[in-house]
Amino acid sequence: MLITRNVIVRPSGLALVEIQTHKALSNESRIEIIRLLYRNSLTVDEISKKVKIQPITVRHHLRILEEADLIKHEDFKKGTAGRPIVKYQIAREAPQISFPRRQYLTLSNLFITTSSFLLGEKRAGELFKKVGFEMGVSTVKKLEAKYDIKEWSLEKFTDVFVNKYLKEIGSEPQIVDVKKGKIVYKLHNCIFYELAVDKPDIVCDLLHDNFSKGISEGLGGKVKFERPKCLARGDGFCEHTCKWSK
Repeated sequence: MLITRNVIVRPSGLALVEIQTHKALSNESRIEIIRLLYRNSLTVDEISKKVKIQPITVRHHLRILEEADLIKHEDFKKGTAGRPIVKYQIAREAPQISFPRRQYLTLSNLFITTSSFLLGEKRAGELFKKVGFEMGVSTVKKLEAKYDIKEWSLEKFTDVFVNKYLKEIGSEPQIVDVKKGKIVYKLHNCIFYELAVDKPDIVCDLLHDNFSKGISEGLGGKVKFERPKCLARGDGFCEHTCKWSK
């Protein structure tokens, strides 16, 4: 066993935190708890009611999740007397795990930095816009093929893109408002969070916003996206408003 930079490494090559993380994610109840905490900070009793398991079992799951650095807790004082209320919340900078080990985040960062250096900021910006746009168009085509979609509607967009696609890729979507011709949803997880925090002007404003434009293009220009809130810029979630036109 090795200890390097305060991280215990087993003979297998896996850091202890990775082993703990794999263990934490191996239980469906813990996965459900994580998804709840993406949306709100909750007490043990609140979690117990939502997942319908006993508080003592919830505490066991929370201890495992906290040991894996997937969640954290915070004490809130209730008045001037009595014990503080303990609320659990998601840890935004969760441990990166993979086996065998991969360094996709490092590669992505290197690609962005090198592109800006070789092409200059303006030309690199145009490249990132194009990449985001083409990803959006391609995503629509893949969804149409997968779900045999012949014609898009706001209802189908909500069901397929928001409820299925965004959930499958790990964005943890939550629909907060649906009106005639409009849907508002929150994304409680940014799948490029670490990179977006470091380079929000590129990841959010160029890649992601043009991904949304590509989605709109793939849908025949039927939807217009707005993003009033952004996780990478300090908001508690990304919020998207989609206005649908016939």
